[in-house]
Amino acid sequence: MGYSRDEQETSLVFDNSTGDWTVYSTVPKHIRKLSNLTELIFLENEDGRPIAVRGTLGEKQVSMKNLPKKRVMTEEQRQLAAERLSKARNAFNVQEN
Repeated sequence: MGYSRDEQETSLVFDNSTGDWTVYSTVPKHIRKLSNLTELIFLENEDGRPIAVRGTLGEKQVSMKNLPKKRVMTEEQRQLAAERLSKARNAFNVQEN
């Protein structure tokens, strides 16, 4: 059965002296992805499947990105954008024919 959803976790620890990330995971989705990236040590298995793993990733294999801010538009702005898009599509269709 593995770990319950409440017990599943993935943790990353960065060692600045080596430039490596140590990763530990009990999340099945993360285990599958990590197995494609690095050699994993299987800490626990169940029915032949790993349910807890540990591994090492290089510094460049982990990135941190800012999420794009969601654009908030008024109804008037939304209508003007829809009109501009419609004109652009019509101009493209005319140009294509």
